[in-house]
This record gives sequence, structure tokens and C-alpha cells, in this order.
Amino acid sequence: MITIVRFLIGFVVLFPFLLGQQRREKQALSLSDLYRISLPGIINVVGAMLFLQLAVFYGKASTSAILISSNPIFVFFLAPLILKEKLSPGRLAGMLLGLGGIIFVIRGDIPSLVSGSDPALGFIYGLLASFTFALFTVMAKKQVLRYGNVRFNTISFLVGALILLIVSLLIGLDLTFEITGPNIAYIAYLGLFVTVAAYLFYFAGLRNVPTTTGSMIFFLKPFLASFLSWLLLGEKISPLQICGIILIIGGIYLGQRCAPAVRDEVTAT
Repeated sequence: MITIVRFLIGFVVLFPFLLGQQRREKQALSLSDLYRISLPGIINVVGAMLFLQLAVFYGKASTSAILISSNPIFVFFLAPLILKEKLSPGRLAGMLLGLGGIIFVIRGDIPSLVSGSDPALGFIYGLLASFTFALFTVMAKKQVLRYGNVRFNTISFLVGALILLIVSLLIGLDLTFEITGPNIAYIAYLGLFVTVAAYLFYFAGLRNVPTTTGSMIFFLKPFLASFLSWLLLGEKISPLQICGIILIIGGIYLGQRCAPAVRDEVTAT
């Protein structure tokens, strides 16, 4: 239910901006346009987000976060197939450095990663979440370039949330949650910052760099989690994790250095 509500909040926030854009540009959308916009949104909301919740339920939140952070690996192979992006040895090296850094950062948490009600099933769902989010990223970039950031996200948020609602009702998922002040504040934060702001900024960045390079920002999540745990909770960072952090930063730097500029356009194919 939280996933549905956060994307509906995203739709409500962005809808007035979409109306303003439609009035200025007077661009009518055909059924094929709506299909191109909606399909990535369904893959993200119904696929990636649902798989992620199942991964957390059956496994561990930390494991799920790490797996979803590894989605640039899938992007690396999907982008040349779907977007015809050219790969380079430098970006491949940066990708491998970042992946190695993630492994180093989580190495000390292995005992907790294998716990959960069904760790194997949680791991499978985590991989599915990572793959579907990578597929969403690659497919969405093309449509953001075609239709614009606001138009794409507004429509994909709405369609994805509605389809997830239908799927949840069909498979009997519990859609209830306790309405309290803290819960409302939490959902509002998810809708405004984790959904609206995050998606708009993410795709604004992807307009200017190759998808493989832009998606590597996800490698920062395990690093930030370790850093904030040290800063706010007083948890120790091991020497191995420090090495992982250095590898992650080096991988992102190398990927950016080897990334050519991307023109803000897309063909009509």
C-alpha cells in the first residue's frame, strides 16, 4: 500500500506541472505514446518495487538494498541492446571497481545477510528487483528524452500505481496500514523526496550522460549507509569497508571520466 500511495502522491504533485506543459506545447498524446510511457512505469512500480518489498519480507533489508544497488551491472548489458549505447574499456573498468567496492563494503555484514525467513527466496526477489529496475532505467531514458521528464514521470507514476493496486487486490495482498502522524509524515517524505525529487533529478542527470555511467550512482548507496551508520549510530567501519569505499569512489570517477557527453535528443524509433 505504501508503494501505491507514494507514487500516487508523485502523480498529484506533478500533475499541475503536466497541465501547464500541455497548455504550452499543445502536444496531444496518442495511445501508442501512452503505451510507451506507461510500460516502463509498470515495470518499475509493479515489477521492481514489488520484488523489492518481497525481497525485504523474505530476506533482509540490507541484502535487498545491496542487490538493488547492483542494478548498474544489468544496465551495463541492457543499454547497448536497447539504446545502442557504445561501451568502453574505461567504463567497464569503472563498473568492475564499483562492484568490487560494494562487495568489500558488505563483506563484514555477511552473517546478517544470510538471515531472514527465507534467505534464498529473498535473494531471488532481490535479483529480480535489480534486473527490473535496470530494465526500467534503460527503457525510461528513451521516453524521457522523447516526452520530457515531467510528462513521463507523471503518467508512469499514475499508471504504475493503478496497475499495482489491481495486482495487489487480485493476489490478496494486505493494503491496510495504520494512519498515524508519523506514518503520514513518512509516506509524505517517500512521495515528495524519494519519488518526485529523486526520479526527476535521476532522469535529469541521465539526459546528459550514458545510462551505464549515470546508473553507477547507485554504487554510492552501500557507502552512504556505512557512513551514516558510523556518523549517527556510532557503528565501526572496518579497514575492508574503507577499501571498498575507495574502490566505489574510484569506479564512479573512472566511469565519469570515460563517459562522452550525450545529446539531449532521441530518434522516433
